Amino acid sequence: MGAINFNDVYADASVRNAVEVVTEQQIRKIPSLALYRDDIQQELWICIAKALEKFDSRHQCSLQTFLDNVIERRVINICQHFISVHGLFSGTVHDVNEDSPAFARDSVRLAELRMDLAVVLARLTPAQRQICEQIMDGKSLRTIAKELGVSDSSFFFLYIQPIRDEFRKEKMEKYLNFY
Repeated sequence: MGAINFNDVYADASVRNAVEVVTEQQIRKIPSLALYRDDIQQELWICIAKALEKFDSRHQCSLQTFLDNVIERRVINICQHFISVHGLFSGTVHDVNEDSPAFARDSVRLAELRMDLAVVLARLTPAQRQICEQIMDGKSLRTIAKELGVSDSSFFFLYIQPIRDEFRKEKMEKYLNFY
C-alpha cells in the first residue's frame, strides 16, 4: 500500500478540527499554555507526520481512528514538555483563583501577560535574564549553580531570590517554576 500523503491529512477539516479541539482542551486545563497554542499545534502536526510514515492499513485500524489515537496521546506529552521547558505554572484553572476558565480565550489578558513578562525581564540584569533563559530551556537549578561554581543555597539567595522578587512585584511568580 502507498504511503498516506501528509498534505491530504493536513487539508482534512476533521483532522484540523481535532488538533484544535484537543489543544483547547489542554489550554482550558492549564491556562498558561495559551501562550504556546500555535507551538503546541505545530508540534502535534509534526507528530502526525511522523506517525503517518508508520501507518499501514493492512495491519492497523482505519486512518481516522489511527489519527485520533495519535492526537489524543501526543498532545498530553507535548503540553507536559512545554510546561517543563518553559517553566510554566502547571496548575489547573481551579488552582488559579483570580482567573476564570475564560482566561485561555481572553486575548487581552494574554497580551497584558506578555507585556508584564517583558517588563519583568527588562528589569533583570543580563546574568539574571540568562538564568531565566536556562531555566526555560529546561536546565535544573542545581546544574546552573554548578556551572556558575556556587553552592545550591548561595545560588538561590544570590540569583533566584532576586529574580522571584521581580516577578512578585508584577504578581507573576505563579507562572514560573523556580522550586
